[in-house]
Amino acid sequence: MSENDKKNENDTLSFYTIGTRAWFKDDQEGFITGTLTDRLVEDDKVELTFDIENQLEPKVIKTTMKELEKTKFSILPPLRNPPVLEGIDDLTLLSHLHEPAVLNNVKIRYNRQQVYTYSGIVLIALNPFQSLPIYTPDIMRAYSGKRRGELEPHLFAIAEEAYRNMLRENKNQSIIVSGESGAGKTQSAKYIMRYFATVDMIDKSFPGSQDDLTMLNNGMSEVEEAVLATNPIMEAFGNAKTSRNDNSSRFGKYIEIQFLKGKKDGSIKIAGAETRTYLLERSRLVFQPATERNYHIFYQLCSGCPAAERKDLCITSFDQYNYLNQGGDGTIPGVDDEAEFSITQRALSATGISVSLQWSVFKVCAALLHIGNIEIKESRNGDAMVQENDPAVENATRLLGIPVTEFCKWIMKKQIKARTEVIVTNLNQTDALVGRDSIAKFLYSQLFEWLVQMINKNLALKEIPEDSDLSFIGVLDIYGFEHFETNSFEQFCINYSNEKLQQEFNQHVFKLEQDEYVAEKIEWSFIDFNDNQPCIDLIESRFGILALLDEESKLPSGSDASLITKLYSNFTTNEKYKNFFKKPRFSEDSFTIAHYALDVTYSIEGFLEKNKDTVSDEQLNLLMNSTSEFVKEIVKLERVEATSPTQSRKNSLESNDQSKRRSMMRPNATPQKKTLGSIFKRSLIELMQTIRSTDVHYIRCIKPNQAKQAFVFEPLMVLSQLRACGVLETIRISCAGYPTRWTFQEFVDRYYLILKSNEWNSKDYKALTEKIVQSTISNPDKYQFGISKVFFRTGMLAYLEKIRSDRLNTAIIMLQKNIKRFIYQKSYKRTKEAALIIQNAIRRKIAQELLKSKRETYASIIIQKNIRAYLKRKKYNELRNAAIIIQSAIRLIQAKNEFNERKRNCAAIKIQKVFRGEQTRKFYKDQISQIVYVQSCIRRIFALHEFRELKKEAKSINHIKQLNYQLENKVFELSQSLTEKENLNKEYAEKISWLESQISIWKEKFGRLDTRSKDIGEQANEENANLERELSNYKEKVNRLEKECADANDTISEKNGEIAKLKEIIENQKNELKKVNEDLYLVSTKSSRFANEASEVSALRKENNKLKDQLASAQRYRTDSINEPQSLEESYRRKSVRSLHISSSNLERRKSSVITPQTSDAVLLNGRKSIYMENLQETSAQDLGEKVIIEKIVSDEDEKKKSDEKAENECTLKMLEDPSLEKEIIDGLILSLIVPKPNQEVDKKTIFYPSHIIGIFIKKMLDNGLLAKAQNITAKVIQSIQNVVLKNMDNNISAFWLSNSYELLCTIKTIIVKDPRSNIENSNSYLILEKISNDIELLIVEIYFTWLKELKKELNVMIVPAVIESQSLKEYITRNDGLWNRITRGNTSPQYTIDQLLNYLNKISKLLKVYYVEESIASQILADLVKLIGINSFNHLIMRKNFCSWKRGVQIQYNVNQIEVWCDTHQVQEGFVHMEYLVQAAKLLQLGKISLQEVDNAAEICYLLNATQIKKLLSIYQPLEYENPIPTEVIQSITNENVKNQTDNLLLNIEDNEFNNPAPKVINDFEDIQLPPESDLFLIRCLLEI
Repeated sequence: MSENDKKNENDTLSFYTIGTRAWFKDDQEGFITGTLTDRLVEDDKVELTFDIENQLEPKVIKTTMKELEKTKFSILPPLRNPPVLEGIDDLTLLSHLHEPAVLNNVKIRYNRQQVYTYSGIVLIALNPFQSLPIYTPDIMRAYSGKRRGELEPHLFAIAEEAYRNMLRENKNQSIIVSGESGAGKTQSAKYIMRYFATVDMIDKSFPGSQDDLTMLNNGMSEVEEAVLATNPIMEAFGNAKTSRNDNSSRFGKYIEIQFLKGKKDGSIKIAGAETRTYLLERSRLVFQPATERNYHIFYQLCSGCPAAERKDLCITSFDQYNYLNQGGDGTIPGVDDEAEFSITQRALSATGISVSLQWSVFKVCAALLHIGNIEIKESRNGDAMVQENDPAVENATRLLGIPVTEFCKWIMKKQIKARTEVIVTNLNQTDALVGRDSIAKFLYSQLFEWLVQMINKNLALKEIPEDSDLSFIGVLDIYGFEHFETNSFEQFCINYSNEKLQQEFNQHVFKLEQDEYVAEKIEWSFIDFNDNQPCIDLIESRFGILALLDEESKLPSGSDASLITKLYSNFTTNEKYKNFFKKPRFSEDSFTIAHYALDVTYSIEGFLEKNKDTVSDEQLNLLMNSTSEFVKEIVKLERVEATSPTQSRKNSLESNDQSKRRSMMRPNATPQKKTLGSIFKRSLIELMQTIRSTDVHYIRCIKPNQAKQAFVFEPLMVLSQLRACGVLETIRISCAGYPTRWTFQEFVDRYYLILKSNEWNSKDYKALTEKIVQSTISNPDKYQFGISKVFFRTGMLAYLEKIRSDRLNTAIIMLQKNIKRFIYQKSYKRTKEAALIIQNAIRRKIAQELLKSKRETYASIIIQKNIRAYLKRKKYNELRNAAIIIQSAIRLIQAKNEFNERKRNCAAIKIQKVFRGEQTRKFYKDQISQIVYVQSCIRRIFALHEFRELKKEAKSINHIKQLNYQLENKVFELSQSLTEKENLNKEYAEKISWLESQISIWKEKFGRLDTRSKDIGEQANEENANLERELSNYKEKVNRLEKECADANDTISEKNGEIAKLKEIIENQKNELKKVNEDLYLVSTKSSRFANEASEVSALRKENNKLKDQLASAQRYRTDSINEPQSLEESYRRKSVRSLHISSSNLERRKSSVITPQTSDAVLLNGRKSIYMENLQETSAQDLGEKVIIEKIVSDEDEKKKSDEKAENECTLKMLEDPSLEKEIIDGLILSLIVPKPNQEVDKKTIFYPSHIIGIFIKKMLDNGLLAKAQNITAKVIQSIQNVVLKNMDNNISAFWLSNSYELLCTIKTIIVKDPRSNIENSNSYLILEKISNDIELLIVEIYFTWLKELKKELNVMIVPAVIESQSLKEYITRNDGLWNRITRGNTSPQYTIDQLLNYLNKISKLLKVYYVEESIASQILADLVKLIGINSFNHLIMRKNFCSWKRGVQIQYNVNQIEVWCDTHQVQEGFVHMEYLVQAAKLLQLGKISLQEVDNAAEICYLLNATQIKKLLSIYQPLEYENPIPTEVIQSITNENVKNQTDNLLLNIEDNEFNNPAPKVINDFEDIQLPPESDLFLIRCLLEI
């Protein structure tokens, strides 16, 4: 044996070791597993023994090495892949790539309800025969923007790849969906089209914005809706129920979805669509096999037609029509034909077909049903006979608008044209029936073609804008390979198209393989594959079957028999086609073609008739002369051959020119009719050209069982379809080369363990890969090294896996050995320690007994000693106590005698003390009485002297009266001065009105000068400088006046205090005089009267002096205040237009300063009035005049106050009506407002002053009757806030205005509650305020959702990296890049961590607090964000491929716990409720899942998860090293009965958030505001000061 042979033997037979599993053919299951139990290889002899599943006898393979070499080891059973590779999502990643491996992998995935599997560039889709929750908008969103292979295989992944390739490479794309009837082609194409129609919206949205496809449709453009509406139309008119499928497409279609991409902004949108159809099954219209139906539209029309139209069309139930009742039951379980008819009508309207045209279409459909009911009888001579009074004839001709007689005539007769004459012959019954059915088929095919052309006319893009580029994605939904018991012309055309597609597919796969080898620069030889070009040539070549069929169709005497004879003579002996064309052994009317999938035998019967597919000229002329314009339109319709959009636009002009030239050359020539075969061939060639010009994506649909049962897998049926759709051929092509390819980094990451650890220090992946491969695979033909990848022959990956597994087993055994040694060593040490402990315990017990004995002996001695001592001590104590008693008795007698002696001595001393004290007190009292008598005598003498002095002073009362008369004169003069001051005030009021008129004049001048301000810029600058100087001078005057006013107020307050003091002095004097009167009452009654007069004189004298001082001060202040308005007037005349607002403000201040002294005087006079009223009650009648004067002064001051208030109200009204106020509110408070930064310390007043000011102005407008003005300005305020929030999209601005909007709502509520006029229901003010409140509530909702949408966009980027990918626990780190990269590159962290996510939430929480956002609103925002985290995290986890593992569950659990702590800290517990799904998913990853009991327990713990979600998580679960994979039977056992959640949604719905607008609160201090000093809001400031 040569060295190379030994290598082959080692490389191949080395795979077959004891315990290896292999595949063996089975008649029922396709393939079953056998396990190698015995292996014998001796010299040239090879014997392998396998135990087969469910079989008692083993399978023994006996052979020799020579035979193995001769057959290239093909006689050995194919090996089964390792468990780690079974159920993988891409078949090309299988190590052993062959039919049983492919079938088993697809079966495993299908049993796990994973209906999609990749096979290289092909997506294999198995029909689940039940609705799955994997086509929702959330699933679309999950696949949007994801690369192929990042998530589980799916239709949307293929659609997304095609869409992104079109955008990225600017190249058209095609998606070919093929498969046999019932495999799910039509539904797959519908889902793909729906994805394209919504992908643009999905890109613009984010998780949380929309959860329902209805909502997505509401946001579609009309073009997108119309594109989707083509599906119900095509299904109604082109689909039918068959024995294999309830909604089988009986035609092929290629839909080009056209996209316009902007050249400038790169925006993309659907611009239109164009549909091309292929080979409508016309024979189904007139014949249906048992259990099948006609086209859906007829059953829909019979069920859903309204009563009036039903009467006009003369239609009844479907079972009354021959064309509909042939298949038996005409209903489909779960399908409502009446509802479907409404859907079809809406779809026709959406595509631009009017209602009148729709009913024209339905009229033709009804006419076809009546044509099928026309009864053709046979006459005695064998000719066909039709009754003109047949109701079916009458209804059909009436609906088609053709004469009854002519129609009946040309059904029963035909016309043959000779050179010189025309011969009319009768038809027999059979030919007449064929002619009748031909009319029906012709009309329906023309109607179907008209619908397609109308859809294209309304949807296809006519012109391409100059600023855009046109691209398209074509979706080809075409029938798969068909093979029935009886195959006719339809199956021949279908299989011909599949031959063309398979050739294109093989070439495409071959090209990709070769391109991969060339790109990696590896040595390769030409890969041979089964080229089906001879089979295609057999059909479509110049002398092929189609050419012979067309030739025979043109002959008048052509027949099926002559055609089959030509086929036999041309192809049976032809060397080129003898392997592809075969003649059946026992048949003369059929032929067999060896297709790429299998041999198919076709019956020649009907080939010619179906190929011609036409009606007679007489019948055609009859239809063309119809009175119905619609019938004439569809009859005259020319077939538009399928071309691409660009070609169709070019060919339209060329065809018009050619038709004109033909009409000019041969005006009477009849155009030659094309056969159906030639049309189909041409359209198929055009389709191939279109596909070659695009990037192609393949979807192969598989029907898993014949009974259409959910998730029932029939292996033999699936295997035949895998062969027919070309998947196995693709695998064969791949296996001919190097099907397994890994990047160096991936390979090293997986197989670095094969090398010794001392060789792991290199970072050169390629060098390490070479070391690993060369050390394990001896045959260099089994691998090659490219630039970035290593390539392996089939089976090498399993060989490497075996070596890796052996190495791991060795390492694990070594670990187990050392662990066991450690365990036993530890056990020995524990046993030894236990023995020592027992010995110590025994010895301790013996020592304790000895110690106890010694202690007892010692204790007895101690007891004896103590007893003896006790007895001696007791005797001694008795003697001692007796001696003490005797001594105490003697001492008691002695003490009593001494006590009695001391008691007598104390009594004598006390008697002496009392006697001596009484004598001393008597002497003291006598001395005091004498002293008091002397003092009283002296005081009486001084009192008499003082009385005489007072008596003299009382005699001068007349002088005091003169002073009182002078005081009255002064008061009179004061009243006159007050009158003069009133006159001056009136003059001042007139001056104010004049100044207001000047203000209005200046405002007008300002309007005119503003237009000229641009031309006199330099003059304006100089004038501004002068005005600024004048303004500064004026401000100094204002400050001075304010200071003087303050001084005057201080003086008045001081005077008031002095008056109060005077009153106190007078009261004190009165009290003193009263006391004196009481003392002198005994002396003289008259002196009492004189004393009272003296006290009054003194009080009046003091009061007089005080009044003089007050009058002098008031006169000085009034002089200054009267002179001030004159200076104001002069300053106003000197001001320019630019200082108008400033002067107005100063005018208001001057006004207040002028009024202030008068008000102060009034206060002073009121105080004086009270004093005078008290004093004048005791004076003479002359004081009454002074009282009247004072009351008049007070009443004048009240009138002055009222007039001032009226002037203020008028001024306020004028300012509220000023248009510039509205602009100042909008610009100053909203548009130009600078929002304080969150890092600044701001109080509530600073945050809420815009809303408070707006509320104050609304209140002022309502108080002044400006209801419409208030409503108008509120609307503009709301619009401005909306513009600011939507334009800036800033978190600070959104939070600020959200908070202020709610504060404004509370302000309006406060006005309603506190204002008595606004609190009356149905009043104008109440209704307006209610409307304003409703508008503000809508504004709050809009700001809330707008801001929440932006927050979710920011947060959405962080969720998956932080919650799912972030690994905070170092002990449980799982790396996707493996242990090798952990060694070489160190730690790698995701883009965001859980701490960064929590910091973002803290930032938002702080923002809400800084801007004082209402607590309930803030909690809703935080709860919605936490909800988004939970839902998006769960949805990503359940869609993530090769990610879920036990360690990931621990990491996710930790991250979720961190979020829970944050929610508890910020009181957002209601938000964490939505994290429970993620918590339970993490628990499911950590719990045991191997047995049925464990899964049931896990399902009970994870009660929120439904069966679909649990199955999905278990199916994508990745076991760790030496962790048992989850059995498929366990996954299949999960049903809705095992779980509490009975829903079937795979992803959690991101529902629209419901916003609970909090009830407004009453604000008591909203009018207590202060404008920021830097704000330049003149009118607002003036109104607030008023």
